[in-house]
Amino acid sequence: MSIGQLVLLAAIGVVVGIINAIAGAGSLITFPALIAFGLNPLVANVTNCVGVTAGNFSATAAFRHELRGQWPALRRMLLATALGSLAGGILLLTLPSKIFNFIAPLLVAIGSVMTLLQPWLVKRIQARRAQANAHAHGASFQVFIFLIALYGGYFGSGIGLLFFAVLSIWFADRGAHQIDGMKSVLQGLSNGCAGLLFCFIAPVHWPAAIVLSLSGLLGGPLGVVLARRVPAKPLRMGIGITGLAAAVLIAIRIA
Repeated sequence: MSIGQLVLLAAIGVVVGIINAIAGAGSLITFPALIAFGLNPLVANVTNCVGVTAGNFSATAAFRHELRGQWPALRRMLLATALGSLAGGILLLTLPSKIFNFIAPLLVAIGSVMTLLQPWLVKRIQARRAQANAHAHGASFQVFIFLIALYGGYFGSGIGLLFFAVLSIWFADRGAHQIDGMKSVLQGLSNGCAGLLFCFIAPVHWPAAIVLSLSGLLGGPLGVVLARRVPAKPLRMGIGITGLAAAVLIAIRIA
């Protein structure tokens, strides 16, 4: 990867750190960008996972006001999130890379559609919150958290949207910004556990991962500031449409 590409990646990393804090779908931009810069899908995936983790944690730190009083609930989710993330990472590295190469465009497309449909998904889920609240933090809740984290360890694009949707079921009494803060914690842990695994046994492109990490550290807190002021809908629509276009381009590139 050239110096010019790394400089461009740094700018993308700041934007993606902002997006992850607001909407949670920044990997729909970084993953296709890494492929466009010449990395194969597997290397792009593990590099992206390692690179975006710092931005997620910096966003979590910036959400500290919204996270006051939320940690008792969050602690009940940490183990399922960590185990799911590691399981997803192991699955990614165990299965033949050609399987991931084949389904990568589909995963980007699914993440893009989830991004576009997020309000509808949350509304549909919240319609059943009375039944769900009766079993809050029970087995079904832990299974949902585990499966989302497993997807996060395997691929991860759109994982913040999934966490936000599920948290909106069981914590419908929280405000949107509080749920956004909780989402950042789980998103960071999901990326972080798999990312730590990838650091030791996966083909991470370290120059790109370091650039994404440093730029994400700046973008995460900026995203939190904007999340308190900027409507998420236009951003979500732009990300979703861009992601669908990227899915087509990735499919053409690796065909």
